[in-house]
Amino acid sequence: MNYYNILNFKKEPFSNSPEPEFLFQLPQQTSCLQKLELAVRLRRGINVVIGDIGTGKTTLCRKLIQNFSSIPADSAEIETHLMLDPAFNGVVEFLQTVALMLGIKDLNNCESEWHLKEKIKNYLFDKGVDEKRIVVLIIDEGQKIPENCLEILREFLNYETNNFKLLQIIIFAQKEFQAILKRRPNLFDRVNLLFCLQPLSFKQMQAMINYRLRVARDYEIAPSLFSLSGLAAIYLATGGYPRKVVILCHQVVLTMIIRGKNKAGWFFVRSCINDMETPLFKKLKWALGSVFILIAVGLSIGAIMLQRQDADAHKQLSIAPVLPIVPEVKQTASLPNVPGAKIIQKKTQNVKIPGHLGILTMTKRRTLWWTLNNIYGEINPKITKTVIMANPHIKNKNRIAEGNKIYLPSIPADINPINKGDIIVVVESGKDLEIVYNSFWGNPAQRNMPPLVFFPFWNKKEGINFLIVIDKCFKNIRAAEEASGKLPSAVAAKAKILSQWEADTVFFNRRKLQR
Repeated sequence: MNYYNILNFKKEPFSNSPEPEFLFQLPQQTSCLQKLELAVRLRRGINVVIGDIGTGKTTLCRKLIQNFSSIPADSAEIETHLMLDPAFNGVVEFLQTVALMLGIKDLNNCESEWHLKEKIKNYLFDKGVDEKRIVVLIIDEGQKIPENCLEILREFLNYETNNFKLLQIIIFAQKEFQAILKRRPNLFDRVNLLFCLQPLSFKQMQAMINYRLRVARDYEIAPSLFSLSGLAAIYLATGGYPRKVVILCHQVVLTMIIRGKNKAGWFFVRSCINDMETPLFKKLKWALGSVFILIAVGLSIGAIMLQRQDADAHKQLSIAPVLPIVPEVKQTASLPNVPGAKIIQKKTQNVKIPGHLGILTMTKRRTLWWTLNNIYGEINPKITKTVIMANPHIKNKNRIAEGNKIYLPSIPADINPINKGDIIVVVESGKDLEIVYNSFWGNPAQRNMPPLVFFPFWNKKEGINFLIVIDKCFKNIRAAEEASGKLPSAVAAKAKILSQWEADTVFFNRRKLQR
């Protein structure tokens, strides 16, 4: 039975496979991914992510690999190798496996431990120094690594230049691995990042379930399958562990299909628990549950009324007509002169582009790397050098204090992120970099929307404009209108469809929009 078609799903929302697209990036997941990516790019050596069974380590691992491979510039610079089961019988077997994963040829079963280490070391020097590539070894189920193989990992960290480690190691493991590390202080002291994943809170679990349902429905607006009391039952049964939540939700959805239900409440979820029942449920008094349900029903009625109001507003929504340009917005104040920031002149036309896009104030959890990646579409030495030259007050690019301002120079993209005839959907636009970027970075409504891209551009007629667009190019107006119609009503009311560009338009984001 293809149950997700019956419930208007385009794909299965609660699969037990580690699908990166269903990863709901809560603050701890986002922080972990950012820190791991920075550690790899800075070649810091070994990093460890620890969490209980079912906290999402494997999904996070796959998402990290996807992030490195999704951008062509990254896939050309960074090569990742995933080891799924590190339970080896001895050091030689471990070294042989690593050598095979790296693609080292002319191996034979008679080689000694020393010969294998030398071949791996030579390979890493060739890749890291001669080819300037970053080699990443990612190990899942790290708690299975034998003690003598941990010593080999420590020795791998000795393969380095004066500036960086030649092999980047990321280990995802269960909690007992932390005790194993502490028993080996010569390795534990070298760990660059030790990140501990925690179970979800009730609100986080609710947001994760709703996000999975939206992705499975291709972001179409539809009533929730779970009442507030049903979500409470799920949380009490699972303790907020993502894997348990996914398994239980899958079982509940299947039971809904069988029984012909369209909503799962407290008693319905309770009847689906069966073998997953926890001691907490067994101790729970039905009287207490009844009181909770009465409160939840009152809250649910209020939520349903709000949903109906939102649905009515959405029906009245009309998509903006095709616009060739972005509406004019009040100009911002001129920027001060900053060393290293010169007026850039486009060679193909005799027009001048302003030397700066604008000024951004650094906020909590905002890093320079992520900011540049969002605005320019990628990070490369040219972009980094230009930005650092324009900001001589920045002493440490890896740690910029909250409240500091950074000047962002105009660095035209060497490729067009869209092709001639492509149509895009704009969800927000403006001429003030800080206002539009803050909306892009910190808007909680993004959780209810498809992936977005920060999209700055310039032309002689309009000057610099900043857009927030859906990360997709559409071939016709109908497809763009359908995508716009799936946005939350408040966002869709302001959405615009762009299909024409001035001939002298210059883009600053190098990221190609998806098709």
